[in-house]
Amino acid sequence: MTNTPRPIAIAIDAVAEAALRARETEKAAEELRCDACNEVIEGEPSGRGLYVWARGDEVRREEPPLCGCCATAIGITALQAWSIEEEEG
Repeated sequence: MTNTPRPIAIAIDAVAEAALRARETEKAAEELRCDACNEVIEGEPSGRGLYVWARGDEVRREEPPLCGCCATAIGITALQAWSIEEEEG
């Protein structure tokens, strides 16, 4: 499985941003893919990731869908990292 780099779009103005959002919405309606492995998700996603980033005073948040395997793997990895951190003090 290869992960294709996702293009980054930066809107110049509100009209451009609205056009980009419309394209993203249309694409999302066509088919749902796992953000980690890019596999097609049938039905509802098994989990969601979380991206949070800030630019100046603006904070953005995105919750991309995850398939069952990736949601489990990411969750277990995070739990294990948290457990190790707790043991170390």
